[in-house]
Amino acid sequence: MEKVSVIVPVYNGENCIKRCADSILNQDYPELELILVDDGSRDRSWEIMRAIAAADNRVKAIHQENGGVSSARNRALAEAGGTYVQFADADDWLPLDATKLLVREMEAQSAELAVGDFYRVVDGNISEKGSIETSGTLSLQQYADEMMLAPADLYYGVLWNKLYRRDIIERYNIRMDENISYSEDMIFNLEYLLHVKSVAILKAPVYYYQYTRGSLVDQSLNLSSTIRMKKNVIGYYNEFFRKTFDAPAYQERLPVIYGYLLAVSHDSLALPFIPGTRKLDEGEALSALSGERGTGFPMRSAILEARLLGRYMEALGRKHGMDEGGIKLLYCMEKVNEPCGVERLCLLTGMGKPAVIAGLARLLADGLVRREAPLGGKERFSFQAPEFTEELKQLDRDLDAVCFAKFSEEEIRQYRDMEKRISDSILQRLQAETVSGS
Repeated sequence: MEKVSVIVPVYNGENCIKRCADSILNQDYPELELILVDDGSRDRSWEIMRAIAAADNRVKAIHQENGGVSSARNRALAEAGGTYVQFADADDWLPLDATKLLVREMEAQSAELAVGDFYRVVDGNISEKGSIETSGTLSLQQYADEMMLAPADLYYGVLWNKLYRRDIIERYNIRMDENISYSEDMIFNLEYLLHVKSVAILKAPVYYYQYTRGSLVDQSLNLSSTIRMKKNVIGYYNEFFRKTFDAPAYQERLPVIYGYLLAVSHDSLALPFIPGTRKLDEGEALSALSGERGTGFPMRSAILEARLLGRYMEALGRKHGMDEGGIKLLYCMEKVNEPCGVERLCLLTGMGKPAVIAGLARLLADGLVRREAPLGGKERFSFQAPEFTEELKQLDRDLDAVCFAKFSEEEIRQYRDMEKRISDSILQRLQAETVSGS
């Protein structure tokens, strides 16, 4: 497992840095280091950061005199020791599987950059954003053409929805420009991209980006000031395209390239009552299952395990443009490894009959399952998606990694044995009840 250096600059972040740090340290991907740089904060940020570092040896807490966010990030890059580099801002946070998904996509596609979708959070409303519609691998030229369609989108310009290779950053001495205060992350990305052959696109959110009142973005939302600041960036932007394409292709794109000056972001809002926008606190009900809120009960672990597995299925579904129901059906059919009828799939998935039938119809249309209707027998469906097999098996490995993180091999073996005996006892009792009632 390759190490990831996660960099977080902090300035007056006493109210948010703990949440951000916890979201990083609790990632499904434990092989990481968190580098926190206090940029001369005037509140309790440094005190909190030192406490975070004292509690986890994966954390480096660094203090410097105020020099700006670019200076703080550069200081962290000098300290980074990971194979990969990931960035976050102190007032934002990461989904639990962000680092894992970015690393996997980077390595699976043998790419030099991985880019994921993100959640935009504004006044308690949350909306998923992503400027490229399908997952997979793009050449640098293909990625550049996609960027040209929406050059002001956060998706392309920011640091925090991406995973970088540190050897490229160091070999070409790529650093943040400390002399500018607007689009410094865009300039970093443009310089990095010049040394990239392919980009891995991940269709899963890897970041919660929260709107902060009084921020630079908030203060600069008028056309004239935006254009004025963009003029400082257009030279870098134009040079990137000139080096990426040959002369005829570059000339062909030149009028569109300068459209960057008037382009506006399409992914900076999370408007209520718009399809795709929801309230941020939808998952808060889980707190009622914590040990601090009351005693456990037999279904507690099953609920939590199902919730975590569902979270992983949701991410896999987004990657392939499928809903969780379709992934759940494929998961169960692959594990059973034999044709299943609708009733059995209802039992295995916990889905209602209409949902199972609708899900099967979509899977049939996509060629991922096959209908089998033996003469005189009930209609059954079989798994026909070998390209999904490894990813579906990975769901089990991911779940086990969380469930058994503090177990020894012998404890896992004992648990599996007891789990089977419990299941056999329950099944025997239920079967006896069925027989006696027939």
